Amino acid sequence: MRKTDVLRFAGGNFLRRKARSALTVLGVIIGTAAVVIMLSIGIGMNKGFEDQINSYGNIKEINVCERYGTINEETGEWEQNESRAPLDDITLADLRAIEGVEAVTPKSQYWGVMIKDNKEKASNAQIVGIDAASMEDFGYEILYGRLLNESDIGTNNFVMCFNMPFYFYEMRGGEEVYWHDSVEGEELPFNPVGDYRYQFTWYWNYGTGAVDTTRPRIKLVDGKCVGILAQKKGGDYSQEIYMDVKSVQELQKTLQANQDKYYGRGDEPSYGGVVVIKSDRAVIGGGISIGGSTTSDTDRKSIYDNITVLAKDPKKVQDIEKQIQEMGYETNSSMEWLTQLQEQTKFLRSILGAIGVVAFFVAAISIANTMVMSIYERTREIGIMKVLGCKLSDIRGMFLIEAAIIGFTGGVLGVIFSYGMSALVNMLAGKGGMSMMGIDAATSNLSVIPLWLDIAALILATAVGVLAGLYPAIRATRLSALEAIKNE
Repeated sequence: MRKTDVLRFAGGNFLRRKARSALTVLGVIIGTAAVVIMLSIGIGMNKGFEDQINSYGNIKEINVCERYGTINEETGEWEQNESRAPLDDITLADLRAIEGVEAVTPKSQYWGVMIKDNKEKASNAQIVGIDAASMEDFGYEILYGRLLNESDIGTNNFVMCFNMPFYFYEMRGGEEVYWHDSVEGEELPFNPVGDYRYQFTWYWNYGTGAVDTTRPRIKLVDGKCVGILAQKKGGDYSQEIYMDVKSVQELQKTLQANQDKYYGRGDEPSYGGVVVIKSDRAVIGGGISIGGSTTSDTDRKSIYDNITVLAKDPKKVQDIEKQIQEMGYETNSSMEWLTQLQEQTKFLRSILGAIGVVAFFVAAISIANTMVMSIYERTREIGIMKVLGCKLSDIRGMFLIEAAIIGFTGGVLGVIFSYGMSALVNMLAGKGGMSMMGIDAATSNLSVIPLWLDIAALILATAVGVLAGLYPAIRATRLSALEAIKNE
């Protein structure tokens, strides 16, 4: 018997008992759809948690700061760490050398006042210093203008967050904006990228007439806006602008010196909680001055508020965190929250998966039952095939192919049906079901069906069909030819 004949006989037998075949396929459809939907809910829950966490911060980011102390496990008391590992340029190099790290940026933050339009408008701003060359690596999305790059190193060029333009108010007679209720998709009051003049100062009451003219003049430092970031999902309430970290440090020194001079503290040293640690490695930038004496290049101190590390793969975040902690630093990441949320729903997702597997098992029994009944109906036909010299492998293959056709057909229709069920689940979940699990229905779906799940379900349905038809196929080959021919 030719292979084409085996296929033709298998297809013909599938169509011979249309009602029975349809009912069997229906069982596979239900089983396939059940597996896809149950697994899609688990995937959707994980995706929803991930989207929720990503709205607060990238799950691939790790925040690194000094380890100020630890809790003694025996006494339960807080013990201060007197020799903290510093955050400096050497640390940056060490972090970049960790396997799996994509980018690293230091951070220095300074709250100040930003003046716009030649002293017409003002706003409080959190000036965040970062590595200008790595801004694109960290996934910042630009709305107008451009992101910071290497050309902005050492300059006062900056990028605003989306919400910043809403905080500007008229300096003369205007009411200061303390809070802007952000709405997703709202339009900006103005495009901050243009021929505007921006200046920075430390003086919170600048322009209100409260300046003491008997004291040294309050200094203004010019800056230039080169871009504004796209609005974050779910709204954006921050008042951040981003500038090259070295520029922020210089800006802070300039404005701090002006402030000390204004208040008559120009000769007083400001330590700012500096921690000095001896090291055999040189610090980029040379020695520092403390208490009138200069330390050597082998003394290290923290020159950054914190450091952000970006992992290449979310799965590597916790491994990288562990290595950083072993270096003597404190870490935290959004991945910790995500892992906790996923662990809390792990049991629920296991139950959903089990329900889908049970449905598939029932479908497999249905296929096996159909194939066994087919053998009883075609016993005489099988006997004639054997007498005519058909190979046992051909007879076995004929039944296996028929079972595979049932599984594949049910799998295709089941995948199609699962999309309709997924849409229904998302519609119902969007009316309040997702909020019970802490997932924002506005940005996430409860049921998410990725392409790999469709392919896996189709392969699984076909494989289940073949496995379910294996016993009937073997049983058919073991029938006695003479006894089968005598069968009516």
